[in-house]
Amino acid sequence: MRSLHGTTPYEYLLYSPKISRRNDGRLRDRDLKKYQHIELGGWWCSGVDPLNNYVLMMWGCFKPDHPRRDRQKIHKFIKYEHPYREETRAFFLLVPNRIWVKVSNRSDIPITEEDLQHRGGFWHWVWRHNVPVTIVEGVKKVGALLTAGYAAITIPGVNAGYRTPQDQYGNAIVFCGDRLP
Repeated sequence: MRSLHGTTPYEYLLYSPKISRRNDGRLRDRDLKKYQHIELGGWWCSGVDPLNNYVLMMWGCFKPDHPRRDRQKIHKFIKYEHPYREETRAFFLLVPNRIWVKVSNRSDIPITEEDLQHRGGFWHWVWRHNVPVTIVEGVKKVGALLTAGYAAITIPGVNAGYRTPQDQYGNAIVFCGDRLP
């Protein structure tokens, strides 16, 4: 986790090529206005990407110190911001060796020299040795579980654990009964 403030959070949240920009490349005024609250600061968290050789992901989560109101639910605030116009991802936090040892001891699965040398480190070890993994919602919960010695990943929201299939026009494909295509 890291603290962000000023214009720095824009680099973390508004990088998508899918965001409409002015001819000079600047963000549109409506997007700048929508996200102006992030300049007041907050914390950022991201993880590693097991689908891309365990490199640090650009995608992550920002918890603003002063959240914005949800336009659909006027009495609610949007507590967490994710990169605008980017698909949500699961979080595989970067796990230090001291936490890795805790998970190893709790699961009774040793860490080999080969595991330590692999670029994927902890997450490759989890995959390779089929270490039980807990899936939770939220980076604070996953951090707490890892610190307690449990292998855990997080998804950004309760509905992020599934995808709705769509046809070529973007319409949701609805299945009737228990027949799948």
